[in-house]
Amino acid sequence: MGSDLLTLAKEAQKKHQWKKSIEYFEQYLHIQKDSSNETVYASYARSLRISGRTAAAKKVLDEGKNQHAQSERILLEYHNLYDLLGDWEAAKNVAISLIKLNPTHADYHFRLGRSYSFLKKYNKAKKTYQIALKHKHGLSFEQLTEQIQKRFAENAQEVRSNYVYIDGKNNLGAFIHEYKGRKFFTKISKYTNKNNGAGREENFYKDMCTSFSQLRNVVPEYIDSLVIDKISYITVEMIDSIDTNSIAKEDYLINVIKASQQITSISYEQLDNYPLPNYVFQFRKGRAISVVHFFTQIHKEGYNQKLFQAVKAIMKQHRYPKAVHQLIERLETVIMDNELYTFINPEKHYSLLHGDFAFQNVLIKRENRNPSVIDWTSHTIGPHFIDIARYFTSILLPYSEVKHLYLENDTNNKNLTMIEKIFFLYALVLFYFQKLGRQGLETELSDFILPAVEDVEKLVLSFAQSKEGDQMIKDSELQLKVKELEIKQLKQKVTILEQERKHLHKRLNDTLNSKSWQLTAPLRIFTENRKKR
Repeated sequence: MGSDLLTLAKEAQKKHQWKKSIEYFEQYLHIQKDSSNETVYASYARSLRISGRTAAAKKVLDEGKNQHAQSERILLEYHNLYDLLGDWEAAKNVAISLIKLNPTHADYHFRLGRSYSFLKKYNKAKKTYQIALKHKHGLSFEQLTEQIQKRFAENAQEVRSNYVYIDGKNNLGAFIHEYKGRKFFTKISKYTNKNNGAGREENFYKDMCTSFSQLRNVVPEYIDSLVIDKISYITVEMIDSIDTNSIAKEDYLINVIKASQQITSISYEQLDNYPLPNYVFQFRKGRAISVVHFFTQIHKEGYNQKLFQAVKAIMKQHRYPKAVHQLIERLETVIMDNELYTFINPEKHYSLLHGDFAFQNVLIKRENRNPSVIDWTSHTIGPHFIDIARYFTSILLPYSEVKHLYLENDTNNKNLTMIEKIFFLYALVLFYFQKLGRQGLETELSDFILPAVEDVEKLVLSFAQSKEGDQMIKDSELQLKVKELEIKQLKQKVTILEQERKHLHKRLNDTLNSKSWQLTAPLRIFTENRKKR
């Protein structure tokens, strides 16, 4: 009986039937609880994690650890869980424990480097990745560097190369090369297969850039790619870029919008031969890419439902302010009650997307001030306006500026339809949610999410009365509904602003009562007195 249940659980996992697998694991452990091996606990916890039941997954792992204290398999699943939750301090400690158990296992060092990366301990991340690469290849770093150099240089001794840490939480560092007056950049990352991660990026440069000439204007020149022991080394031209602070803000943002539109000019119908990766569709706290993944299927009811469920679970688990709950519920109500996803048509609204169109991946060339877009690991297919929503939130552009520069400017937005504006705002709110986090949302709601949600509600009313929205609301009803909405929005706005004020007041008191503030008081008094002289 027990072995049959275990077989059924594993088969359900293979089919991604996570709820079924959980039921089978529960029954199996009820029978075999005191004699279950480490793999059962880890696999059960995996199904719970992917289903969003993170507290239950932690409990199962704790039970497994009590029986198998030195289990690497259970520790690995702990790390996967903490990675999902964004608890990088805990993830770091688990990775250190794994390395103690198996010091030469390259993957454990990669996991530790990733944890350091999220903790913003970049020097430690760099050193850890170097150790991991040495273990992975069984080569000295000099031997590895020479292998890469020989791919593009006739004489490797003429190349000057330097290993550096680079941002991007799936990257393992990079080489910057100088050779015959040119600079090249080799990005290092894990290779899974040709349809995911580094393999997907390699195919983008080799195939997609060849098929679609318009990409060449916004993509660096491809030089070479190499896979060693399932680690990818992709070399492209090094972009000589400038700081965006040296350019007029609106000018460079308009150029970024144009670059995004060049990418999204490749339509859904042209991408038949480029399948999507097998996304797990987990909404990870603080991870903007989670929003992108869900929006690749945003025309389907189930993905909208799962998305809102995941957001609400994060808010509950991390105790987000009541005002944030209210705004997300308002967004959910207008999207789901009006079944707006049925008005999204992939053939009409979907296109090629970069997928991680954030400021760090959009470089401004020194020579002509034009954008060059790097890191194509996450390129995908979805609503054509998603990339630019991602960019605006990556630089935390206040909603008032997004509205002025893009939503209300038909030249810049290329005449977005009402349903496109609604879903642009839907994505924008979720990107803001991920970017700001709980602490940011305590005091920044009125500049970012609140006005965006209010505009979604207004747009939905106009849409419902229009031909585009199948005239769901009669003209005679519209005026009354607009007035009701204005009253409702005003009441909630007052409540939200009051909550923001309380959070700001609390932070001020915490600062004034902190030891650091009290210790630096004499210095501040001295500085003020000097200014008065």
